[in-house]
Amino acid sequence: MEFSETVRQRQSIKSYKADKTISDAELKELMQEVVLSPSSFNLQHWTFIAVQDTGIREKIKAAAWGQEQVGTCSVLLVICGKLNAHQDAPEIYQDVDQEIQDQVFPLIDGFYEDKKQFQRDEAIRSSSLAAMTLMLAAQNRGWATVPMIGFDPEAVAKLVNLKPNYIPVMLMAMGFKNEDSRPRGYRRPIEEVVRINTLDGPGLTG
Repeated sequence: MEFSETVRQRQSIKSYKADKTISDAELKELMQEVVLSPSSFNLQHWTFIAVQDTGIREKIKAAAWGQEQVGTCSVLLVICGKLNAHQDAPEIYQDVDQEIQDQVFPLIDGFYEDKKQFQRDEAIRSSSLAAMTLMLAAQNRGWATVPMIGFDPEAVAKLVNLKPNYIPVMLMAMGFKNEDSRPRGYRRPIEEVVRINTLDGPGLTG
């Protein structure tokens, strides 16, 4: 599929065919593309929990205010962000020249150490970049997706046994859409969302 076509066809789909499956092998192939996403200092803040246990799924559905797609999608992912991912730098950079490590490690510490809000912001930001890659990679395979923030984060974190240094960034339902999915919603015009030089500058007209 051409990239522009993939982007244009992607929609947030909430109605899925419950009898269709995505194998672990297919999911792994997808995730091999997803983990190529960018992240701050290549720290890869993300972890993806594929919830296959139907009992846990039902409890997550309850924690997500009964959203139907949690139970009917082929794959339910809890996309998690690691708050202290900066502490993984020695492992991530272990094969990099010492000179580069000596340059990068102080920068990473300066950005993150003892900065709880920034750690949280980046855990969400980097994990969300990976989530967008996931949605496009799924669409390229003909799979539908929908990201969800409508859930009780504390309840979901407990259900998937997250440690205190992880947060649930979003849920992602993925699978095969029903034919009666709704058409794409309204999009603001480019002239409104792209401004020249300043927020109150002229809109991009091209």
